[in-house]
Amino acid sequence: MNKRSVFKHNIIALCYDFDGTLSRHNMQEDTIFKEYGIRPLKFWKEVNLLAKREGYDKTLAYLNKLIYDPVFQKKPLTEARLLGMAHRIKYYPGVESFFPMINRFVEREAKRLGIKVKLEHYIISSGMKAILNGVSIKRYFHEIYACEYEYSKDGQPKCVKMAINETNKTQFLFRINKGYLRLDQDINSHMPEEKRRIPFQNIVYIGDGNSDVPCMAVTIKNGGHAIAVYPPERKAQKKHLGLLRAKRVDHIAPANFKKGSEFAGILELTLKTIIQNIQFNHSVYEQSRES
Repeated sequence: MNKRSVFKHNIIALCYDFDGTLSRHNMQEDTIFKEYGIRPLKFWKEVNLLAKREGYDKTLAYLNKLIYDPVFQKKPLTEARLLGMAHRIKYYPGVESFFPMINRFVEREAKRLGIKVKLEHYIISSGMKAILNGVSIKRYFHEIYACEYEYSKDGQPKCVKMAINETNKTQFLFRINKGYLRLDQDINSHMPEEKRRIPFQNIVYIGDGNSDVPCMAVTIKNGGHAIAVYPPERKAQKKHLGLLRAKRVDHIAPANFKKGSEFAGILELTLKTIIQNIQFNHSVYEQSRES
């Protein structure tokens, strides 16, 4: 059997925002701010003022502040220092046991239907990759996309290498869709749907709010699925209900990732739908190949 005769659209991608989705806070608040004694509200207010006054992108504004602010000039945020802070991240309930649980669920469902399905996890974040590289759940991710610094030989950040904001986040969905995961690969050239590694129908985007709207909208528009989460101790906020009414997401749920939770039930139902669709498309593919 040659390569053309193999059904390839049997990969599912779960794509997660991080701050406010898997973790309770912006990662900087659990790590950098506590290490340096910085008040979060004051920091973000200064970032917003800088962005407004100087016309900065907000993501670039905060990344540059973490290099050039006097406190960081005195004690630079080296890559090793950021990596070492990652253990301070506070996750939502069940996050650390969620990934093996949902992997097993997909394995069971695929086996029950007699097909092969692969599940991959991705992070697309405006947070800092050097911190995410040290988190306890890193081993579960096929790829992590987040903001990065270029470091000097002595380990100090000298410039921003990658800034990911709410709008350019969407390019990484297309990288996942086309299988062009490396940043040096051009995603703008046309690629027929049948040649794309993971069709959007097999992609689920999970985020927490307004900064995720472009990714949610792109995923839904292209036939994929989106879920918005909110703190489990609160009721759904107006912004989450608005996302549901505007059909930017399929579901909203508390950010409780434990087995048996509302979120887990919604995601399992979504994955069942995707797996059944993969089974149907595989059957159509096999019959067309035989004919």
